[in-house]
Parts: sequence; structure tokens; C-alpha cells
Amino acid sequence: MAIAKLSALFLSSLIACASPAQNFSSGSDGSYGPLNITSNTTLTLPSNGTFNCTTITIASGATLTFNRNPLNTPVYLLATSNVLLNGYIDVSGKQGSGSSRGEGGPGGFDGGNPGLGPSVPPGAGYGPGGGKGGPDDNTDNSAGAGAYGSVPAAGNSTNKGASYGSPLLVPLTGGSGGGGTIGSPGRGGSGGGGAILIASSSRIDLSPDANVSANGGHDGYISGSGGAIRLIAPIIAGPGTLSAITGDDYGGTGRIRIDTLDRNSLRLASTPYANVGSFMTVFPSPLPRLDIIDAAGTPIPEGTNMPVTVLLPFGSTTNRTVTVQARNFNIQVPINVVLNPESGDPVVYPATIDNRTSNPAQTIVNVVIPLNVLVNISAWTR
Repeated sequence: MAIAKLSALFLSSLIACASPAQNFSSGSDGSYGPLNITSNTTLTLPSNGTFNCTTITIASGATLTFNRNPLNTPVYLLATSNVLLNGYIDVSGKQGSGSSRGEGGPGGFDGGNPGLGPSVPPGAGYGPGGGKGGPDDNTDNSAGAGAYGSVPAAGNSTNKGASYGSPLLVPLTGGSGGGGTIGSPGRGGSGGGGAILIASSSRIDLSPDANVSANGGHDGYISGSGGAIRLIAPIIAGPGTLSAITGDDYGGTGRIRIDTLDRNSLRLASTPYANVGSFMTVFPSPLPRLDIIDAAGTPIPEGTNMPVTVLLPFGSTTNRTVTVQARNFNIQVPINVVLNPESGDPVVYPATIDNRTSNPAQTIVNVVIPLNVLVNISAWTR
């Protein structure tokens, strides 16, 4: 039995006040130096996903992409001074295939596995808005696409994912994957768009050719949802393009957030429409968090931040428990514990954690884990 830790999604209902302009800091310590992208470049994300830059410049015609890190964190591009985007930044999800699920962009979630004949059903897409697996025929019970800021508009399936997340993009999380399809083999669901935050202590400029994309992998009715884009700076200017969608409305839209104190030169084209405000905080503190601290009898240290996976061999006891901990919510927290097997439908176990008088607070959830199937265990706020 292999078990690791999942960094769970939470939705905070209490937000701290924004800092005044003269005090705003992107949080960068400048240790990375200038990030100058002059040709197509793929960077491997550091373990925390953060690039502590002095300045950031993407040249016209150049595209910056990223290799996911082991924790699959979002991308954080932080600059002590100016950010100038003339080219492209892409954290989009990928399309699935007949042999594998589509990979989510950095901070996004993978699609579901393809079916492998009558004895191996397809898997559901990963993430809180993952679509379920099913036939590839666009009927009521067919495989569904991933959701995020909205439920997918196209298709007749009742297996589409459900919307989730906060318009503030706190916490920052990416899009969810589409479900796989039945077949010998079927098709793997496409991955959700990734999540990226770009922050400058001074200003962010996007030229007419600039484009930041966190689109979902596009594959018809099993597409992934769009991901998340957040820009934060005292001044954000220019007519560039932000995109967190999936083509032809097959996957749900993502979320885009712009936080700035000077909108006079803000001319961005955003799909979906951006939520605009002045919440000038990159990393709120204290940050509420949800942790799985025990799964099927194996303790997991808080902050391990790795996916929780369980594989029970034949002959094992299927009735197990999962212990979930809430910290810094200061409210009664409704949660879902989700068991998502590599093959077959996910199972959801609702629960509640009372974090009003005890911090941290815990609850034990009784679950049934299938045998001889790798199961991903997640905990999300509702």
C-alpha cells in the first residue's frame, strides 16, 4: 500500500484587507534575477512553483511553458520590478489518447483513464470538477467533460463535472479533467488548464500580441475545463489576451482574476470575463488549509503535500477510515472526501469539521476502498 499526501483545495470565506499601493510587494526576493524569454522556452518548476525574479520579459513571438513539479503546484511568477509581456505564456492542459489520460497544466488536474475492454471501465477526471467516465456517444450517461468556473455548455451528458472555486482565486487552483470513455481501448479524458499567478511590485504591461493561456485540453465531450490566471500589480496596462476556456464550450470555463490599483490603461481581452478588484495580497496569511492526515491506517504528516494514493491487495479489509484536518478556517467546514479509482466512478463521502473552537480540528470519515485498484483520495471544501 503506497500512501502520500494531497494538498487539498479550500475556499476561504474571510479575506484580509488589501495593502496600500506604496506598501505592495509581489513577495519576490529577487534571487532568480531577471527572467528574459527570447525564444520558445520550457522551464521546470521548482518544488514550490515560485520564480523570485527581479524583472520578467517575454519577447514577441516567444512562448514560455513549464514542466510540472512532483507536487503539481501552480506557477508563481513574481517580480520586484516591471513585467513586460510581448509573447506567450501557456499552462494549458493536454488532450488524452487511446493509451493514457491527458495531463493537466501545472496546478491543473489530469483527465480520466481510458477504458480497456469490458472488464476495465474508464476512470473519472481528476479534480473537484472532474467529469465521470462513460460511453463515447453524447447521451445522458456518456462520458462527461470537466468543470471549474462553469459547467460545460455543450453535450447531453449528466456526467459533466460541477463548478467550484472562488472568484478571488484564493486559493489558486487549476481546472479539472474530463472522464475517459469505454472501449478496447477507449479514449483518455483531457486534462484541465493549469494555474498561474503573475505579480509585480510595480507594474505589468501586456502588448497587443501578449497572450496568457490556461486552456483545458480539447477533445469534444471529454474535454478538460479551463484553468486559472491571476495578475497582481499596482498598475496593469495594455490590450493583451487572457484565456482560460476550452474550445467550442466543451469544457467548463476557468477563472481569471485581476487585482490592481490603477485601471486607467487596462484594456485586456479576457475569456471568460475577468473578475477585477484590488485585493493586493499574493499569499494571504494565515492561509486556511485542509489536510488528509491518516488514510487507511497510515498516518501522514501535515504539510507533506503529496497525492494520497491507496492500493489494497485482494484479501484486505475494504472498510477503512480517512482522517481530515482543518486549520485556520474558524468556521464549521463542510467537506467532501472523494475516492477516485483509476478505473470506475468516484465515490463521495460528505462530512463536516467544526473549526470554530478547536484549531486545528479533525474528523474521521468511514469509507469503502475497492481492492486491487489504485485509488486517489482527495478532500475538498463544499
